[in-house]
This record gives sequence, structure tokens and C-alpha cells, in this order.
Amino acid sequence: QHIDKFMEFYRAKFREATCIPKMHMLEEHVVSWLKQWRVGCGYMGKQGAEALHANFNTCERAYNNMRDRVERLKVVLHNHHLQVLPSTASLEPPPIKKRKKKAQDTA
Repeated sequence: QHIDKFMEFYRAKFREATCIPKMHMLEEHVVSWLKQWRVGCGYMGKQGAEALHANFNTCERAYNNMRDRVERLKVVLHNHHLQVLPSTASLEPPPIKKRKKKAQDTA
């Protein structure tokens, strides 16, 4: 709503001016992005990407002692995802309880 009002004001006051790419992004794409992903666009810029990379590396160092590379990567990605978007923790299914093995009869 505020974006629409701003663009109306801009077009009314600066009739000769063109709409720069950042304004186009703001008007046409940012609102739908926010609605779809429920996160701002900050992570998509260079600084955001660098911050994500640093966060991922910190996560990775925390699990360097795991020998199985595939399991380590799964844990790192899982924890990184929860750090970047903590609201997804509530969507995580509960762990599956292991069934106890039945004692075999040796009679």
C-alpha cells in the first residue's frame, strides 16, 4: 500500500523521469517476494550472501568432528537452515521413536 502511494507520488511529481530498475523491483516484485518467502530481500544482495556464507562456515566448523561426510553435510545444512530462518523449526516433524527389538526365544 505504501509502495503504491510512493509510486503514485513519484509519477505525479516527476512526470519526465523514468522508473529506475530499483523502483521497478520495489513496485513489481518485492511485495510478492515478501508474501511468498516471508523474508526480506537482504539475503539476496552481496552483503547478505557473504553473511550467509560466514554463517554456513561457522556451522560447518562446529561439526568438523563427524567422520561421515554425508551425515555431517545433512546436519550442517539442517542447522544452518534453522539459524537463517528459525520460524521453520515449528514445521519440523517430531523425531521417529525407535521400536524396541523383541527378545528372540532360544527354546
